[in-house]
Amino acid sequence: MITILTGAKKNIGDYLIGDRAKSLLKEFVDDDILELDRFKDLTPHLDQINSSRALILCGGPAYDEDIYPGIYPLVNDLSRIKVPIIPFGLGWSGKPIFQPKAFTFKPEALDFIQSIHSKIEKSSCRDIVTEKILNNQGIKNVIMTGCPVWYSLPDIGKKAKNTTIKKIVVTTPAGKHLWNQSNEVLKSVKKQFPEAEIIYSFHRGIYPGSGTPLRQGLSYMLMSFLGFINGAKIVDVSYDLNKIKFYDECDLHVGYRVHAHLYFLSKRIPSILINEDGRGLGMTESLGQENLTINQENLLERLNFILSNNKQNNFKWFDQVYNKIDSHFEVMKDFLKSIK
Repeated sequence: MITILTGAKKNIGDYLIGDRAKSLLKEFVDDDILELDRFKDLTPHLDQINSSRALILCGGPAYDEDIYPGIYPLVNDLSRIKVPIIPFGLGWSGKPIFQPKAFTFKPEALDFIQSIHSKIEKSSCRDIVTEKILNNQGIKNVIMTGCPVWYSLPDIGKKAKNTTIKKIVVTTPAGKHLWNQSNEVLKSVKKQFPEAEIIYSFHRGIYPGSGTPLRQGLSYMLMSFLGFINGAKIVDVSYDLNKIKFYDECDLHVGYRVHAHLYFLSKRIPSILINEDGRGLGMTESLGQENLTINQENLLERLNFILSNNKQNNFKWFDQVYNKIDSHFEVMKDFLKSIK
């Protein structure tokens, strides 16, 4: 048995990380999995954890300055956890925004990272930016495996799907200040593909409440209204992975949600990501894609160029991204075998 910590609350991306991580662990490590909530004190579960082969920290932008005890409270006395603690596909939190070289851990968090890495053969991180950050902090036994969401097991090795663009998903940003930019992105996509159905997808829901602060919810409501006015279908995909099954029937993704981006690429469907912070930066750099960021002056101009250029070339450029995912799958499998 292995014990894993996951942290999905509302954002569908967090559910996706946990789901893909479990699929990989079941296939290549152990199908007997105890899943626990990473936000909670693990003291009541110590006997179960210590009877498993390892405690695995699954995915997400957990490398924050306060990874322990902030992101992972675990237990007050870490010596009570007797099994190896292994990070699996973790990434940098993205802060300070677009400044990975300025990132540092708080002393207690750095002690935690150094301690768990001193007791394991290696850990896994999800992108090359995170790998460099850890190396710079003295952590050398970390390998870049990619995010678990890179890998849809039934689609490994498959060719790109049909590139006739009939249905497009545009994902909205997390930042409430980006409502107007997001609307301009939506209009640019519609201008490039006037005949396509466009679906405006909200990964953290639309309305205030249940983890969405009032002002953020009001911003999302404004985005949904403007999207509707501009002819898009509005969908709330929070909480339930079944809500994004329709992504498989779509032909293109454009937008801000990192794990929508990775999901589409894993399904061999082209995707263009606009980076809100360093979380997306790590993905685009690792996969060799152009870094489009929310604060670049010519964002819409570059987006239009990329869309137009790919449209002319039937999105063939993305074959190299799919090939990179396939070739890196071997690195992921090697890591998983190391904890079997």
